[in-house]
Amino acid sequence: MMDARTSPRGTTQARSPASLLASLVDFDGDEEGFRAVWLEALGTGFGARRVLLLQLAADRPWQALAQWPTDAADAPDDGRRVFDLATQALDGEPICQPTPTWALAATTEVEVADGTVAVLAVVILAAETRSAGAAETRQSLELLKLALALPRLRGRMASTRPDQSTALMPATAPSTLDPTQAVERLYDVLRTSIELAAEPRFLKAVFGLCNQLAVRFACERVCLGWVDGAYVRLVAVSHVEKFDPRANAARDLETAMEEAASQGAEVCWPVPADQPLVCRAHEAYARAHGCAHLLSIPLRVDDQTCAVLTLERSTGPFDEAERFELRLMAEASARSLRVLRQTDRWLGARILARLKRLRDDLLGPSYTAWKLAGIGLVGVAAVLALLPWPYRIEAPIALRSTDVLFVPAPFDGYLRDVRVDVGDAAQAETVLLDLDTRELVLEESMAVADELRYAREAEKAQAARQFADMQIALARRQQAAAKLALIRHQIASAQVRAPFAGIVVEGDLRKNLGAPVRKGDLLLKLAHTANLYLELEVDQVDVHELRPGMTGAFAFVGRPDQRFATTVDRIDPAATMREGRNVYLVRARIDAPPESWWRPGMGGAARLDAGERSVIWIMTHRTVRFLRQVFWL
Repeated sequence: MMDARTSPRGTTQARSPASLLASLVDFDGDEEGFRAVWLEALGTGFGARRVLLLQLAADRPWQALAQWPTDAADAPDDGRRVFDLATQALDGEPICQPTPTWALAATTEVEVADGTVAVLAVVILAAETRSAGAAETRQSLELLKLALALPRLRGRMASTRPDQSTALMPATAPSTLDPTQAVERLYDVLRTSIELAAEPRFLKAVFGLCNQLAVRFACERVCLGWVDGAYVRLVAVSHVEKFDPRANAARDLETAMEEAASQGAEVCWPVPADQPLVCRAHEAYARAHGCAHLLSIPLRVDDQTCAVLTLERSTGPFDEAERFELRLMAEASARSLRVLRQTDRWLGARILARLKRLRDDLLGPSYTAWKLAGIGLVGVAAVLALLPWPYRIEAPIALRSTDVLFVPAPFDGYLRDVRVDVGDAAQAETVLLDLDTRELVLEESMAVADELRYAREAEKAQAARQFADMQIALARRQQAAAKLALIRHQIASAQVRAPFAGIVVEGDLRKNLGAPVRKGDLLLKLAHTANLYLELEVDQVDVHELRPGMTGAFAFVGRPDQRFATTVDRIDPAATMREGRNVYLVRARIDAPPESWWRPGMGGAARLDAGERSVIWIMTHRTVRFLRQVFWL
């Protein structure tokens, strides 16, 4: 922040901001003159290039009432930015915007001439961007709120929501205090708090504060103690760089500070007539160390005492005006000191403090809903981690048969008739198909004729006593008889019959009627339904969990509501590539009687019991395995 007596344009002003604010206390001019002096004081104090006063009525948009300086030129984005800041500050909290240039805005409600309520907004625009920290920014906002709380200003702008303008005022100014002195004191408090907020080191800030207060109030000693749990630890003594915290004087002083901190109110010794507080520790310290007058003021943030400021003076008691100024100083500097205390420590101390705050939040009465939610989550996590749950390995299945008959063509011929289709059930000795036998019948007749002819030739040779010719004829007769037997066998085999009861699983031959077939060609495939088993395709990531004898259940795709028991019999030792992945074929028997609607080749899914695991392991084991594989853990 610029010096209080330097304008944004670098020229020296004839009057300081404090004197300008003081002149407002007994200002008797009109409203326009009052606003001009007040805006000039704000602009000079905050080092602004422009200060605007806006008004928002119920039936009108934002209107500019006054500005300082009166001839201030508009920057390219001043119009939009001013109204944006004023609108953002309508909720009652001041706004600080560091970019593109530093700016402040605050609002308050006032009663206008016709009795209606309007909103006044003060927008302060700086000339450059400031790299202010969080503490300094918050301090600037508090200063702006304090400026709105000046007695004369509050008289002219009576807010309907006094909590907005007096949130930082611990008490009203004493009536015996001269108005000009009250404004001067307030301005000094603001300047001191600004300097305190700009200090980056905690110990330097508290030493500077103690030294300033010791000089300002003519005290022999000003000490500051920081609240640490149920105790107060002495951290700074005015004009003393190092002190022994184990000395009797330091311990007695800490006891007196704890007395003020536990009561949450300022304690004065000697006891004033209007102070109904316990002050035994202060009395003991004063008598033991020869202190004539003691004053302890707690520094509170969010209704919690974080530090205690103790002043010792022998020249005289602290009057009402001094106590009022010290209360203002305590209120204005408490939050800045707490932020510095939290940030100006080594990493381990900050982590430990953070853990203690988390502990207090967890064990304290606040955030009950979040705590119940956290306890619920912890309970759910414990149940998931400890509750055993059946773990099952899932794998696709196919229904297979142990007895599959391949029906080939018995001889070369032509397909005459097909009596079954794929999927038909066939009983034993049921005719499945017929082959054309017309050529075989003709060959049979020729074979019969040849046999008869060779028999006659043998008889003729025997009668002529030509025994060699007789033997030749008998051999030819036997050859014709064998050929006849073969032809008759083929005729008998032209009707292909089922050797056992089963289901036709392959061979759609109706579209091939009349087509030639060669001996050995596959015509039909017949599966025996009495000896069925399951073939499971288990992924390689789960095969290590399988053991022969493992039980489970399976269901077919067509009827997933029906479950049947199964038991693992055998696991193939080598993997098979199926659809781009390695699987192990597992054979399992069916522990249930076969249903009439079962057909070999039907598919479904099986789940095998692999023992019990925790629920969280079942939910995360695949993800954990994938991450271990990817990152080689």
